[in-house]
Amino acid sequence: MTDAANMIFFMSDNHTRNVVGAYGHPFVQTPTLDRIAARGVRFDNAYCASPLCCASRAALATGRYPHQTGFWDNALAYDGSVPTWHNRIRDSGANVTSIGKLHYRSTDDDNSFSEEIIPMHIVEGKGALIGLLRATEEGVPPRTGPREMYGRSGIGEADYQRYDRDITKQAIEWLNREGNRIDRPWALYVSYASPHPPFAVPKRLYDLYPPEDMPLPVQFTADTRPDHPAINHVRWVDNFEEPFDEEWVRRTVAGYCGLITHTDEQIGEVMAAAEELGLLKTTRVLYTSDHGEAAGNHGLFAKSVLYDHAMTVPLLMAGPGIPEGSSVQQIVSHVDLFPTMVEAAGASLTEADDDLLGHKGTGNQPPRFRRIPFAIRQGGQLHAPRRYGQIDLSRRNAAAALRSRVGPTGNSRPGNNR
Repeated sequence: MTDAANMIFFMSDNHTRNVVGAYGHPFVQTPTLDRIAARGVRFDNAYCASPLCCASRAALATGRYPHQTGFWDNALAYDGSVPTWHNRIRDSGANVTSIGKLHYRSTDDDNSFSEEIIPMHIVEGKGALIGLLRATEEGVPPRTGPREMYGRSGIGEADYQRYDRDITKQAIEWLNREGNRIDRPWALYVSYASPHPPFAVPKRLYDLYPPEDMPLPVQFTADTRPDHPAINHVRWVDNFEEPFDEEWVRRTVAGYCGLITHTDEQIGEVMAAAEELGLLKTTRVLYTSDHGEAAGNHGLFAKSVLYDHAMTVPLLMAGPGIPEGSSVQQIVSHVDLFPTMVEAAGASLTEADDDLLGHKGTGNQPPRFRRIPFAIRQGGQLHAPRRYGQIDLSRRNAAAALRSRVGPTGNSRPGNNR
């Protein structure tokens, strides 16, 4: 993937990796994402850098982990002070436009886009300040909002879905206005608010997933869920200590699946417009999400922990130079996308980017080994991160991982197709 091409980067919020048809989910309907996977590459072991919205989005933008940038909480959002992949693309003279949810600090900051269209940032540039307080039963009270928000799952509609439709409309208008006019490769970042809770969806989508047919999550009951102080604290803070009954859980899972299908439909409308304009032959497409969702597993909802349900994300790429119908088994992270995006746009990295984990460096530095934590797997009690492993990340951005898994003709090597 060396020749520059247009890029449409689809981003969603709160979409765990295994609830996608292309990743083997038995019934969730994601035909658009499935087509992107069939046209390109599916990364089977992709992880976000943090199971929190703002921290994850900052890591994806900067190619650096939260401990490197200080953007580690939903009250400490990206503020334009650290270079981003869109920085490098814009600095090359190309157009890089964002449409929709960014979840950075403020539009008043230079977030390194050519233009921000209907952006969503943290409230008043401050965000969730309560998250900075370490709640205790003797001090700060738990939050009632999360349980109430998930309790709204079912037939209905939330402001986020109306916002999603506005994002789709603006993206289609941008493609019609600029897609064939700009004389060099451009990047369009289309970022949806769904499938973030509340999981309220129109009846036509809810009816696709009858609650009585929804499988129950693992370890969701009071007698089976992990009894670990850290997890118990998360439940207490988010007001999930009281066990859920089966009806509540099944309704929530049904709503989540419906909201994922809604998100897939929005992406499908943008893809259809790009195809009608004849852009897909010259445009790469990427899809991922900022983090996952527990959806009742281990007696939890939302994210904020290092279980796979919170840390794993879909990562799909398709378009010029990307082999069709392939899968990559190597572990990749959102921080690997910085050099990949810059390369895909025909832009250049700088010496300031030499510390990126997915980059070999601009100078004559030897390959570096970085110690990175492995995310905690689902099942059983919560443990500390399983181990730290030395992984040579000097060349292991997403593009390099892709190239290492496909032959010189672009065909998948044996065992990589699903």
